[in-house]
Amino acid sequence: MEILLTSTDNPYTTYQGGKHIHLLLLEKGLENLGIQVATLYYIKKSAKERIKRYALVLLTEKRRNEIKLGWMISYLQSHIPHENFDIIHSHDVLSMLAVRSMPQKKVLTLHGYFARENIEFIRNKRDRDAVYPHLLQLEKDGMKNADRIIAVDRRLKDYAISEFSYPADRITVMHNAVDTDTFSPVSEDEQKELKKSLGFAPDDFVVLVPRRLVEKNGVIYAVHAMESTRDSKVKMIIAGDGPERERIMKEAEEDKRIHLAGMAPHDKISSFFKMANVILIPSITSHGIQEATSLAMLEGMSCGKAVVCSDIGGMHEVIKNMENGLLVKEKEPEAIATAIETIISNPGLSSRIGDEARKHVLQNHSYTAHAAKVAQIYRSIIGET
Repeated sequence: MEILLTSTDNPYTTYQGGKHIHLLLLEKGLENLGIQVATLYYIKKSAKERIKRYALVLLTEKRRNEIKLGWMISYLQSHIPHENFDIIHSHDVLSMLAVRSMPQKKVLTLHGYFARENIEFIRNKRDRDAVYPHLLQLEKDGMKNADRIIAVDRRLKDYAISEFSYPADRITVMHNAVDTDTFSPVSEDEQKELKKSLGFAPDDFVVLVPRRLVEKNGVIYAVHAMESTRDSKVKMIIAGDGPERERIMKEAEEDKRIHLAGMAPHDKISSFFKMANVILIPSITSHGIQEATSLAMLEGMSCGKAVVCSDIGGMHEVIKNMENGLLVKEKEPEAIATAIETIISNPGLSSRIGDEARKHVLQNHSYTAHAAKVAQIYRSIIGET
């Protein structure tokens, strides 16, 4: 069997973010199963785009958006490596539209809400209202061309059914996978050494917030939670960057316990996870979007850490409160602070939760098990058993 994986995100040029890592792990897992994999990923800012990009400032936001997304589709259409695939597996609606004329059966993984997520970066409401219908039509057309959909949480499945009338019996919910070899537990002594190497004291209680700094990731609430946590040994490290950086820096500047580390490459971020005592995922509902199965959550669990997550989206489909993690209400800094204090004051509980978290990930989210489930979908739609 030979598969074409395609996406407008390119994990070989941007080695960070859940979707990028998902693509690399799926490719690796499928190849370990003996499945041939070819890839078709978008390369940003081709020479043609660089020449034309300057002219876009003269156009409306709607027209700029249409042209940029059209470039992506055209690039992928013109770079399909060959036609002898058994299955084409797209990881966003644009790459699905690029291959829609191909005769093969097609699988689409929904990693998020295409239209809603793309308007989040448009500040002006009038521009958002103008662009949204176009994005929604692209999303509808992309799904229409999929023979099967993999949704990374149940809400995405419900979204495809309710918004686009996609048949429920052709959707499989499959939570994300994690590299359980890279993200693995360390001993207490190793943890202390990692803390020292990253500038912390061995007895500091470190809360890691591995989040891109965008509104939906709720990092501002993590910062505010520190106001209710007065212990000087509690330190917070925010590993990420994005448009909310200035706002977060301003809110955090008075508290010397909060450290902004910027965006760490994914091949280095595992040291932060292993060093930390708690992994905090404070996501919020934004523009009707809730986080799906957070890769950072799974990576924290895989490291045997107590993970604190907002009780929304795909996260409360994975976390069982006080068993393999802790769930808190979104947008409530005091609830985050209480969860952190619970872990500090109950080291036995923290250890038990971390052990259960690691066990859960090994059983349900290893990339090899995930690839096997995906391969079974491929076989089912081409008639293999």
